[in-house]
Amino acid sequence: MQITIIPASTRVATQTIRILLADPSALSVVGFYRNLTRVPAEFLSNPKFSAKRGDIEDASTLDFAGSDIILSITPMWYDGRDILTVAKEVSWNVRNRIEETCISVKRLVVLSSMGGQYDEGTGAILTNHAAEEILGATKNAKEVVIVRPAYFMENWGEAVGTIKSDGFFFSIFTPASFKIPHIAVKDIASTLAGELLSTSRTPSPLPEGSSPYALEIQGPKYSTEDVKRIFEEVSGKKDIQVREIPKEGVQGFYEAAGFPSNVAKPFAEMSNSILEGGKLFENPEPRTKDVRILRTELKDVIEELWNAATKE
Repeated sequence: MQITIIPASTRVATQTIRILLADPSALSVVGFYRNLTRVPAEFLSNPKFSAKRGDIEDASTLDFAGSDIILSITPMWYDGRDILTVAKEVSWNVRNRIEETCISVKRLVVLSSMGGQYDEGTGAILTNHAAEEILGATKNAKEVVIVRPAYFMENWGEAVGTIKSDGFFFSIFTPASFKIPHIAVKDIASTLAGELLSTSRTPSPLPEGSSPYALEIQGPKYSTEDVKRIFEEVSGKKDIQVREIPKEGVQGFYEAAGFPSNVAKPFAEMSNSILEGGKLFENPEPRTKDVRILRTELKDVIEELWNAATKE
């Protein structure tokens, strides 16, 4: 049973591979990397793991022969190209090469995002919607499972530097009391690993005719006020300041951070889609009955981020 991860270099993919290698039912794990120097040494020393050079943007480098189960992750691009166009291209690359190099795939798992079911109004999340639509119709994948996580807790890692140096952090989630669902990378990875491994266990969880099957995963809800309180507890600093970015200033905030304007715009649309008046605020309910609540707390993640920065 070969499980293939494409691309394998993202933080979610790395954690998922780590979980798979620790599971005795995962007999063979293959990771595709654009640059093989990025393969962690701990993986290279594991006899169940092998790394292949493969670029998701170059279909000719992708050969999925021998793959029984595949995890596809759609990266984000910050180089000024149109992110939706590139997302569609790489999704077709993966789909076409699965259909060309695999006789049959038992399960294709697609990492998407909260809001991935919508075809407008969500900005950068539309790249995940494109992946859902394209990969969800892969012809020789017997089952397709789409996983839609909430807001990554680890995104607050950007706040560590300014808090340590100047005692403040920025927040694009306004008002400060507004709560959104969060989730930790390790919970995303454990869910993905479980979906990848489930075909080797009995029974398979998918009812007949339900593919593509979508599930949402989220943890507790937190506001900017909660984040401030947690950072104060973890850092020991009192009166950490929050610099709130109003909705109309979010695109400028991303541009000031170095995003090209044509990338900053969909990122701003994505962020604002969660707030009052946005697509995900007006239509918060997922189009799936499978919503899984995981329990990692934001404080645990922020402690890890803060301690890691302190050691640097």
